[in-house]
Amino acid sequence: MSRLTVILTIVLLMAGCAGEEQGFVQLFNGKDLTGWTLVHGKGPGYVVENGILVAPEDGGGNLYTEKQYSDFVFRFEFRLSTNGNNGLGIRAPLEGDAAYQGMEIQILDDYGPAYKGRLKPAQYHGSIYDVVPARTGHLKPAGEWNQEEVTASGRRITVKLNGTVIVDADLDSVKDPAILEKHPGLARASGHIGFLGHNTRMEFRNIRIKEL
Repeated sequence: MSRLTVILTIVLLMAGCAGEEQGFVQLFNGKDLTGWTLVHGKGPGYVVENGILVAPEDGGGNLYTEKQYSDFVFRFEFRLSTNGNNGLGIRAPLEGDAAYQGMEIQILDDYGPAYKGRLKPAQYHGSIYDVVPARTGHLKPAGEWNQEEVTASGRRITVKLNGTVIVDADLDSVKDPAILEKHPGLARASGHIGFLGHNTRMEFRNIRIKEL
């Protein structure tokens, strides 16, 4: 391969990466919680450690974007602790349980001894909690960084984990009256995006969004 070919290949790869992130806005500045609001925080809530957003074991609560979003692509990286349990609230109000008043995309250590073999289908990582089950087997173990992308486009919710689509749901296909009554948030068209801590350590970085 000639030097010119190598250079052209590098340029094309860089252009592809730039295009992939075009239109995205960083939501976390790596320094503080500017642009976020803590609701029903526990202990220290969420803290910043070496540029990483952390829900410490003795903290947590709901950390929401101050801004509300309707249709979007939300990308982030997360690192689980053993038995790590958190969630991504979308189209959620600030008050109430985001899993029901909005929607919660599960963030969970499926392999943790506290959960292994004990989860219902719609409780595994990436599921629309208690509504739509995610495909399993694509989550990296505790201690490794995972990449996730959540897309909300009208009534379609898509979750991609480490490059694989694990949820592709049409909310209008949810017809069970009991589920619809329990989850009025499925009808919401906009709301806040937030991390929903549950007294376990969870780390987040590269949090960005593109509105559609």
